[in-house]
Amino acid sequence: MLTFHRNVAGLLHYRKVWFAGRAAALEIAHSLQANDVVRCFGASEDLAGLPHAVMHRQLRTSWVDLAAGPENILAGMKRKSCRYEIRRAEKMLDQVAIETGSAQAQRDFLAVYNDFAPRKRLPKFRAAWFQEYSVHAEPVVLYFQGQPLCCHLLLRDAQRGIVRLLHSGSRRLLTPEDAAACGALNRYLHWHEMQRYHREGFAVFDFGGIRGQDDLISRFKLSFGGAIVSEHYALLSGTAWLARLGNFIYERLRSRASFSKTIEPRGADSSSAAALSHERI
Repeated sequence: MLTFHRNVAGLLHYRKVWFAGRAAALEIAHSLQANDVVRCFGASEDLAGLPHAVMHRQLRTSWVDLAAGPENILAGMKRKSCRYEIRRAEKMLDQVAIETGSAQAQRDFLAVYNDFAPRKRLPKFRAAWFQEYSVHAEPVVLYFQGQPLCCHLLLRDAQRGIVRLLHSGSRRLLTPEDAAACGALNRYLHWHEMQRYHREGFAVFDFGGIRGQDDLISRFKLSFGGAIVSEHYALLSGTAWLARLGNFIYERLRSRASFSKTIEPRGADSSSAAALSHERI
């Protein structure tokens, strides 16, 4: 379980809790103070009926089994086009570099993502959030011909063996040349991450939520061969009206994200906003 703390206006104690089991979530619910608001994300156990629950949702996401090993993951990709695009990207690797978790990766993630986000009507990512997430999340940036092209932000729970995609962006909307390169190289970046986290002993690559199988972003994620699994989200608060006010703002921002333009499956840029935005409040 991962926990992130944030004080809002010096009054509200806001927490984001990832991958909590029901027992841990129940313990949190029983310990809430009047100024506590807690969002529980990515829970594999049902969180319905918790004390002080303001909201509960059952969602879906896609899990790729990293424990199966790279050969089996590659063979399990559902579309030949996914493997084809990865192989096409591998022919460009002499022009590719990948930076992970460094100050340069943070800087270039912000540049790429914050240029991409307004074009898709998504809120920008604040630089200060890197401090909040630094222990458990890392940016990954792919450079093509010396320029940052694609970026991902990944959340890692080593105890649970899960790595989850939180945000993804690219420069594919800038020029036709960027779009052509991104189609293959964004897929390759996911593939690179899967191989890396397999080597580090992680068991699951979580694509960060899916909608219906007809949704283009979901089809992009599912083309990697992952299984569709249920997950649970709960909003808890010691004072219900505080949580409802925060949730109203949260839902307004989420509804803005839902009107973002359609993303082509070949070069899809995924964000947690595609299923349930996690970083807005």
